[in-house]
Amino acid sequence: MKQVRLEELPKETLIELARMYARNWQTLDGLWFGNVEAQYGLEAAVKLDLKNWERQSAVEAERIKKVLKLDRGGLSSVLKVLSLMSWQLVSPIFDLEEESPQKIVFYYPRCPVQEGRKRQGKQEFPCKAIKLTLLSNIAKVVEPRAAVKCLMCPPDPHPDKFWCK
Repeated sequence: MKQVRLEELPKETLIELARMYARNWQTLDGLWFGNVEAQYGLEAAVKLDLKNWERQSAVEAERIKKVLKLDRGGLSSVLKVLSLMSWQLVSPIFDLEEESPQKIVFYYPRCPVQEGRKRQGKQEFPCKAIKLTLLSNIAKVVEPRAAVKCLMCPPDPHPDKFWCK
């Protein structure tokens, strides 16, 4: 019996495996958050989640940057890294508007986390601090001059057509 080696798998299988691992990661994150919320409440879960994402986002961005051999910064490099973050592989959840070569606006027309909470009858997850930290850390790893500004994100009121901007 022989072990399976990634190098021997077809491209389509590797892509599906990458997406499956990303789903596994999201499942673990969701289970962890749900268990902390059930045991200690939403406020404690958000506080601990923020600490996790502060470090995890920078680590993952550094790893992607290294794999892609991105030596230069710039918004195009930030976009490459963002596009390959594990949570983005499952189903692309952000859209963007390039307002200028120096300014990009991200928005989330869908949010699996918020949509799932809504289906379960739970309140919106106040993700503003986490999302701002996550995106700021990723941007800073790739382009130290980058600045991220949150225009709106739960718990802020938002239109039905998107969750965050």
